Amino acid sequence: MSGVHSSRDAAPEASQYHHAWYWTRAGTTRRGTGPLQVLAPGRDRVRAAGSLSVITVVGNILVLISFKMNKTLKTVNNYYLLSLAFADLIIGTLSMNLYTTYIIMGHWALGPVLCDLWLAIDYVASNASVMNLLVISFDRYFSVTRPLTYRAKRTTKRAMTMIGLAWSISFILWAPAILFWQYVVGERTVPPEECYIQFLTEPITTFCTAIAAFYLPVTVMAFLFWKIYQETEKRAKDMLSLKGSCGKVAPCSEQVFRFICLSVCLDFEKSVKEEDNKDPEQGSTIKSQQGSPPSSSNRQGVTMTIKDAALAKRFALRAKTEINKRKNEKKANEKKAARTLSAILLAFMMTWLPYNIMVLVNTFCQNCIPETLWALGYWLCYVNSTVNPMCYALCNKTFRTTFRDILMCRWNGRKKEPGA
Repeated sequence: MSGVHSSRDAAPEASQYHHAWYWTRAGTTRRGTGPLQVLAPGRDRVRAAGSLSVITVVGNILVLISFKMNKTLKTVNNYYLLSLAFADLIIGTLSMNLYTTYIIMGHWALGPVLCDLWLAIDYVASNASVMNLLVISFDRYFSVTRPLTYRAKRTTKRAMTMIGLAWSISFILWAPAILFWQYVVGERTVPPEECYIQFLTEPITTFCTAIAAFYLPVTVMAFLFWKIYQETEKRAKDMLSLKGSCGKVAPCSEQVFRFICLSVCLDFEKSVKEEDNKDPEQGSTIKSQQGSPPSSSNRQGVTMTIKDAALAKRFALRAKTEINKRKNEKKANEKKAARTLSAILLAFMMTWLPYNIMVLVNTFCQNCIPETLWALGYWLCYVNSTVNPMCYALCNKTFRTTFRDILMCRWNGRKKEPGA
């Protein structure tokens, strides 16, 4: 997300700041003064910006490599995170470095073509980040509220389609307007030594863009997150009430008739009475008729039935263990996805909200916000791309261990481990 400054014709010494999303005026300053100049003097500016860029690039490259090397990470949830990491990598590689060079030099030295190309890539990547967050939010919402119908449609192919749609919408919304607006109006009004989007030059335009590009998506995300929370709480209460009611019923017993296993919930005493009243010739009971010893054929039938019952019981216990294992794995994956979604949404709101509040204030009071606050707001937006990989690692143990193994060059040995 690029924050750049420009000067008005009426005030050559005045500079206006505009973020990769919105153009806005930060106040009157001397030419060449930008956020890094405000936050840190001299070489500290280069160190701060360079460190931030390196951390962002390394973190998001780790996400991409982890997804490639660890097959357990190739889930539908993580495909969306992969797309988000790719957008953050573009921001860390291009946006941060070109913006830093621009504000330190005090002018744009790469020409109008590269200026427009940089802004187009930057805006598309920034918008794609928001669109990916929206897709992730909708995916979690439908997974929780429609677990049966939606899960059947929730495939890798569908995820890739949604990701492609998010990037396509971002490209269509921003790239043509940035690249060709000067040809639509018949002239380029951006000075050669500066770099900003030509059609974002009024506070009211900035205000409308902020509403559409930030506040509306954030409102939708917050609403979906609230509905997910409500549904999760409702399910937890239903499970507690179900467990409470099941506690009053006798445990399930398993009866086997020649390898046919039927699980039923019965009252224990009633089950015993039914067993006692069954015909011994059916080979379903061990107890013989009163007053007569069991025949050899009956004893053989009883023996076979006991063997069958023991075998089927072991099979049922093994199947039950496997089912419980899969349920626990599913619950663990759901918790990971929920924690990761919560973390990235919280990081997004915390890093983007301050700047966008200033955008709204600036619409009605263009000289009310100090330049230092604009600077902090810009770099908080950048920090979002830096923080996202940290959110994945903190909320997902698989990401965390994979990051560590890659950084310590232990992945080749880990792949040979059973179950790795």
